[in-house]
Amino acid sequence: MKLLTFVLLLVLSISAKAQQNLVPNPSFEDYDFCPIYSNQVFALHNWVNCGISPDYFNACSISGLNVPNSNYGYQYAHNGGGMIGLVTYIRPNACSNCREYVGVELSSPLQIGTKYFISFFVNYSHASPYTAVASNNIGLKFSTNPFDEFNPPPLNNFAHLNCDTIIQDSINWTFISGSLIADSAYQFLTLGNFFVDSLTSTVTLGVLPYAAYYYLDDICVTTDSLYNETWTGINYIHQEEVRLWPNPASDFFEFKAMQVIDEINLYDFSGRLVRSEKINSDSGRINLNGLPTGVYLATFRKEGYISSYRFSKY
Repeated sequence: MKLLTFVLLLVLSISAKAQQNLVPNPSFEDYDFCPIYSNQVFALHNWVNCGISPDYFNACSISGLNVPNSNYGYQYAHNGGGMIGLVTYIRPNACSNCREYVGVELSSPLQIGTKYFISFFVNYSHASPYTAVASNNIGLKFSTNPFDEFNPPPLNNFAHLNCDTIIQDSINWTFISGSLIADSAYQFLTLGNFFVDSLTSTVTLGVLPYAAYYYLDDICVTTDSLYNETWTGINYIHQEEVRLWPNPASDFFEFKAMQVIDEINLYDFSGRLVRSEKINSDSGRINLNGLPTGVYLATFRKEGYISSYRFSKY
């Protein structure tokens, strides 16, 4: 009886920890298809475009939205294979008070009077002369109503969590965290810069300054302060942990991993999912019959871990 009680408590503890983060898909790993163009946040589960054209990056992409090697520069996600990119500032003479936002509905509304701990990771993208501006005021705002690209959040110089420091680090991820006591039953959150141009500080870091562009990853809303500080999102399977051969392939390819793989997904050059197989093994053979000649991407998943390989079929 004591053993059964212990097992039940352990299961409940693990379940509670899994539910501590109220942000669904917090590391941008769950998606319907691999991004191939800018402004494809709709490829993600749960997340929506809340202003202009934010971008979704993923290791599965075989176009300019790849992680870590995209048209916006070389940058790994903070964890896993996915991250978001958005503009926090554009020169006023080019576009006054223009901002990009992304938003999500929380798994449950905030409880009025309860203290919540919130955080996210941000990285500055300085890959292009046109993104040679760094800004402050990247932040997070809660709301009781949803926003979208046709109904962006108000630019009212307020955020529940805001970074007033100009982030210029394009190598390391910067951790932004804070807390609040909920004064409303907020069910939605939005990320971006909620301050007007005149209240946003900037630094010019190149010869053609046009916009400030930042990556976002690992968003957290929780009642557990320790969890908020130590939560690290999803992990990435390093490529040396999975081998795939032959490449190029004809009728099949084989793989060998250092851990059991749950699922393998194949994407064509347009980012469309063309095959998905449950594996539950550290090795196996994937049949390629019926697939046309071309370049493909294979993603290997294991309980929040992901690795991606490009291969050719002839």
